[in-house]
Amino acid sequence: MSDLIRTARARSGMSIYDLAPRLGVTAGAVSQLERSERAGTIKLASLERALDALGERLHISTTPATMAEKHLMSARSAARAIDAELKAADPAAALRLTTQAIDHFRRADSENEIADFLKKPPAISDPRWDTLFATAVAWDAARRGITPPRWTMKPALEREWVPGPDSGYSARYVELIKSTAEPEFLERGIVIREKDLTAA
Repeated sequence: MSDLIRTARARSGMSIYDLAPRLGVTAGAVSQLERSERAGTIKLASLERALDALGERLHISTTPATMAEKHLMSARSAARAIDAELKAADPAAALRLTTQAIDHFRRADSENEIADFLKKPPAISDPRWDTLFATAVAWDAARRGITPPRWTMKPALEREWVPGPDSGYSARYVELIKSTAEPEFLERGIVIREKDLTAA
C-alpha cells in the first residue's frame, strides 16, 4: 500500500543493515517490515517506530469524502447532465437522470457527502426542469430529516406540467396521475408520483 520506510531509508542513505540495529532487530526483520508495509498489513506503531529510527515523523490527515469519489452524482453534476440531455432533445433521459440523482443523494450517508451533494448547482435552462430537480431534492431531503438548501426553493410553475417525453397527455390521464401525485410537487405545478422518482 505504501513504501514510506524504504523511501525514508533512501533519503537517509541507510540500508536495511544500517536500520536493523537502530530498531534492535535483524536485517531480515527490517525487510519483512517493509514487505508488510507494501502489503498494507503493517501496524501503525511499527511504522511510526521505523520512521522515528530514520529521523522522520508520520503525519496522518483526512479529507472529506466527495460524491465523485464514490462515483455518484452531486446536484451540480446532475443538473449539468440533465441540461445536456434537454439540449439534445431527450426529456426521457433527463427524467432518468433526475431519478438517478435522487437515488445517488440517498446513498450519501456521511455529513460530508450530504453537504457535497447539496452544494448549489447551476440552473437548468428549462425552468420547468429546474423546478422539478430542485423540488425533488427538497422533497427527498425533507423525508430524510435534512433541511433543504435555499436553492431548492423555487416558485410554482405558471402552468401544470407532467414531466416526461410526451407533452400530449390526456386530461383523464393527468387527473389519474394527480390522484396519487406527491403534494410537494403539486404545490409547484408538477404532476409526478413517487414511483416516477424511483430509479429502476
